[in-house]
Amino acid sequence: MTRTVVLAGASGYGRTHLAEIAELEAAGLVRLAGVCDVRPLDPQALALVGGRPFDTDLGRLLDSTRPDIGIVATPIHTHLPLARQVLAAGAHLLVEKPPLPTADDWRELLRLARAAGLVCQTGFQSLGSHAVARLARLMADGRLGRIRGIGGYGAWSRTDSYYTRADWAGRRELHGAPVVDGALTNPFAHMIATALRLDGSTGWDDVGDIEVELLHARDIAADDTSCMRLRTAKGTVVTTAVTLCAETPSDPVLLVIGTYGHARLHYTSDVLHIDGMREQHGRVSPLRNLLAHLDDPAAALQSPLEACGAFMKVLEAVRTAPDPCPVPARWIRRTGEGGDGRLRVIGVDAAVRAAAEHLSTFAELDVPFRPHLPSATPSHGDRP
Repeated sequence: MTRTVVLAGASGYGRTHLAEIAELEAAGLVRLAGVCDVRPLDPQALALVGGRPFDTDLGRLLDSTRPDIGIVATPIHTHLPLARQVLAAGAHLLVEKPPLPTADDWRELLRLARAAGLVCQTGFQSLGSHAVARLARLMADGRLGRIRGIGGYGAWSRTDSYYTRADWAGRRELHGAPVVDGALTNPFAHMIATALRLDGSTGWDDVGDIEVELLHARDIAADDTSCMRLRTAKGTVVTTAVTLCAETPSDPVLLVIGTYGHARLHYTSDVLHIDGMREQHGRVSPLRNLLAHLDDPAAALQSPLEACGAFMKVLEAVRTAPDPCPVPARWIRRTGEGGDGRLRVIGVDAAVRAAAEHLSTFAELDVPFRPHLPSATPSHGDRP
């Protein structure tokens, strides 16, 4: 069955959706009914959209096209109002991650979807990885023994232009509306969602106390260097430590630490290491999985909105935490010029990895770039 799709948001990750829709359309699986964006389409997007309807008003576009599926790939704080319009038009919903900026918004959208009898998929692409499914089975079957904990570390680097590309970038809120565009809740949201899925702890009540340490090297309101630790109802400790100010950027990793063995998952590339043996896996995108589910409800959704409760509890803990603390200037280096300029935090790559490996917080590791600690001297060459 060929299903019609409307896309809200054609830039950023929305461009990936637009390209995938074109592939699925060529295969006869979908038909692009229209695209909504508040800005004019650039030449690349125009080529993908062709002569299909374009509108700056999603409600108007939905009324004229009546699609089967609406995809919302817009800034975080716009997800709820646009998702409401998709459901009101009788369309199933695919909403990008993080799905909503507050727990109350998540509960409202969940209630609306249930009342309408419509399917709501979230855009946690990593949850469609066959590597994640395999590792989850190994853990559930006891192949790694008792799971002591799951640690995640990520060291990415973002340019100045990343934060100037939009007025909501790097903000906790915009004009009084929650945004929560920090490292933990947006760029590394997949890490948290995947760790919780591996543990089988996806519901709101599956997560107990949450500790967060939020820092920022940049002059932004949100965090760009952070550590989070929680304990699930199963007793599993989950720790994630991340930065967008890496010294040397690298792929993020999830470590599963068991009494019989360890596993290392590179969730962005679907590579799984089990006690030294490397496995390369594939993945199914959220849209392809949604289409399969609509054709056959027995095909489980890989990331239904109702299974985002644990992630939303983490997001809520980050949202309501005190403002991030600034990294002392002596631990920061600047490289590059103009929009390509970057900040590096000295020692951060080793710190995020150590936090994951030891299931520890930055405070417990006494990492040197944390503020309010005794003065220390970086060991990476000349002083910053």
